[in-house]
Amino acid sequence: MEYTAFRELHCEAYSRYIQARVRDAELSKAIAATAFATLAAIWPSVISSSRPEAVAWAVLGGLVDSTLHGVHSCTDFEEDEVYRELPAAQADVVVLRCRMALTAGQTAHVMGLEEPTVAVRLRSAGRSLPPRLAAPVERCIRQGA
Repeated sequence: MEYTAFRELHCEAYSRYIQARVRDAELSKAIAATAFATLAAIWPSVISSSRPEAVAWAVLGGLVDSTLHGVHSCTDFEEDEVYRELPAAQADVVVLRCRMALTAGQTAHVMGLEEPTVAVRLRSAGRSLPPRLAAPVERCIRQGA
């Protein structure tokens, strides 16, 4: 797959995910631009990996996490409760499946995972979250959103 095709395929989902995590339109655009610039710079190693989407997702997640860490140290920005309660891998599935309403297949593709892994992470998240945060996840699981 060519880089341009990869970018076109993933740009919307990545942008929506970043916005959901960062909740600042301008900062979200900057993170997306940096993520795609980074991927372009390392594209030969991304595309030669067994799971290019997983490599790209790791780059994106790292940029979002480091940006949020920097924002937290400079302001009173409050981290999303789901990310305070869950490992990032589970929290990402909650955001993509339940908040962004991606299917299990779409979520798996964006993150570079297998669909059963997405299902396991979502169910684990539902069991691990406190009741007020778990209820929307349980609805998402039941609805197959």
